[in-house]
Amino acid sequence: MEQDFIQNLRLLCSYHRSITEVTRKLGMNRQQFMKYLGGGAFPSNSNLRRICDFFGVDEYEILMPHERFREIVRLRPTTREMATDLPAAAHQVMRQAMAQHTQLARYCGYYYKYFYSFSTPSFILRSLVCVYQDEKLTLYKTIELLSRPEQRDANSDLFKYRGVILPIGDRLHMIDHESVLGNEMSQTILYPPYRNRVSALIGLMMGITATEAHQPVAARVVLDYLGRRVDRRKAIAGCGLFEQDAPEISRSVLSYLREASPTDGFLIRAGPNYDKVRETA
Repeated sequence: MEQDFIQNLRLLCSYHRSITEVTRKLGMNRQQFMKYLGGGAFPSNSNLRRICDFFGVDEYEILMPHERFREIVRLRPTTREMATDLPAAAHQVMRQAMAQHTQLARYCGYYYKYFYSFSTPSFILRSLVCVYQDEKLTLYKTIELLSRPEQRDANSDLFKYRGVILPIGDRLHMIDHESVLGNEMSQTILYPPYRNRVSALIGLMMGITATEAHQPVAARVVLDYLGRRVDRRKAIAGCGLFEQDAPEISRSVLSYLREASPTDGFLIRAGPNYDKVRETA
């Protein structure tokens, strides 16, 4: 088994420019790592986990017979690329998201997202979010229309975001980038529902304005669950900028978005009060 480990580790290292690069990214002593490659020592449990996390393989895989392991690595180029491009700490976060893949399946479906527009703060922006899963990660797409429905035309500003959901610290972290121009990112942190049924998710969103200033801004946000399937054309048509008293904005959503933060300094807090927002479901 140790001989297979040595060959497997050498194979993984061959996808990098040098052993020095590997040990630098791993944050591991080069002399010690060379002992692993030469068979003079075997990693401790903690170091074995670090090595596997870095290369994007499981602990049982790196101990497999070498020919079988070579086959697995050959068929998984994407995992190797991710391990090469990301530092070990970031890769560990992604592996944590993969490990909770099954638990996140309950969030799949469509949502209307409500928050005060960063660029037109007197209006509430309603956008469409689709949460879905691939083989390993829970992903989402967002479509925003920065126009009022009655003023919409072919030149209306359209923004598309793609992102990943990371469950960390009993909260849902949504991180995305704008995929049309590629010059925006946003992060949303949500409370998970403490009931079996997903109806609405609340939290805070941080991003930048769509103006030339690109100012960082934060606001409360509500994701109202629409269902696993929707009429996409109709749902997208329902996106846009709305007056605060528009019938499309429920009083419970408006109440949450406008709720004052506790006076404990200069912080903006989400506030965990679900009861006000749950009436939208």
